[in-house]
Amino acid sequence: MTKILLQIIFLTVFCVSGYSQKSEMSIAFKNKEFEKVIKLGKQLIESEPNDFDGLLGIGKAYNILNEFNNAIPYLEKAINCSEKDWQFAWSNIELMESNFAIGNLDKAKEYYNKSLEYKGTKNSTKKLKGLALLYGFDEVYENWKILETDNIIFHFQNGTSIIDKENYIKERENAFLNINTFFSSDLPKKIDFFVWKSNEEAMKVLNTSLGFSKPKYCISHNRDNQTKGHEIAHNISFWLDKANTRNRLINEGIGVYFDQTNTNRLEKAKKVIQNQKIDIKELWINGKDYPENILYPIAGAFIKCLVLNDKEKFLELCKKQSYENAELIYGTELEKIISEFNENLNK
Repeated sequence: MTKILLQIIFLTVFCVSGYSQKSEMSIAFKNKEFEKVIKLGKQLIESEPNDFDGLLGIGKAYNILNEFNNAIPYLEKAINCSEKDWQFAWSNIELMESNFAIGNLDKAKEYYNKSLEYKGTKNSTKKLKGLALLYGFDEVYENWKILETDNIIFHFQNGTSIIDKENYIKERENAFLNINTFFSSDLPKKIDFFVWKSNEEAMKVLNTSLGFSKPKYCISHNRDNQTKGHEIAHNISFWLDKANTRNRLINEGIGVYFDQTNTNRLEKAKKVIQNQKIDIKELWINGKDYPENILYPIAGAFIKCLVLNDKEKFLELCKKQSYENAELIYGTELEKIISEFNENLNK
């Protein structure tokens, strides 16, 4: 009788402990504390190796942190521990994401097709549809033309205005080489470069305007008349450090400065401000409050200033782009750089 009682007490404590860890994991996810999610998940599966929630939570968190190779073993085990449709759906979707992000495209497509066999949750279904449209897996891309170079996979929608695709491709492959000569980034896969025939067409399918990039997946969706290097630069600069943090002024400035057009950045910035007084520190901290037509040209000119000032410090800034981090990198020199730029821009 005593032995049975001890077993009941042990099981009760174990269940309460497991529930507590899962609750903590859920809270950590909501708070975007993904390293904590991984730590709690690993503690959970130490005592219960086949716990689906723990395995899936770890895999999801690793994917969010761009540590896709680390996610795969946990997600593969999650599939083996799945019993319900929603569990199979989530596991396959996350494995599709992990494999796509590291360039295992055939395997990613297999997991995509497999995930369609299960009835997922509302959130998993939404994620599956979004990634399928982003990755080019959705049936809407069935008749697109695919051409590949050493660094880029081009996806052309029928009806684009590009007549000489060979030259178009060559220019962008050269843009990649030129830009990465500067950054020396190690991308996990080739850039998937989608070229739509019109912004209106993309809006109907993607529900967002062109062009844009999702650098964690090395993906760009483009208008057919965009500059050669803007979106490519976003992908390359992102992979200087997979744990990077973005800032709108710096990030968009990189796209503009490295767009391969070789225009006079400062003169272009002066034209758009129309006698307004601009403070680059204000744009840096509150960049989301400014429209593209103002922020982009100014950002491009400012990035040129930073690059010419000190390449190594600029590359360090690219990894963590906040104004506060710039203060740490440049020290008292930052105030002088901004003051001189503001003076040249506003005169």
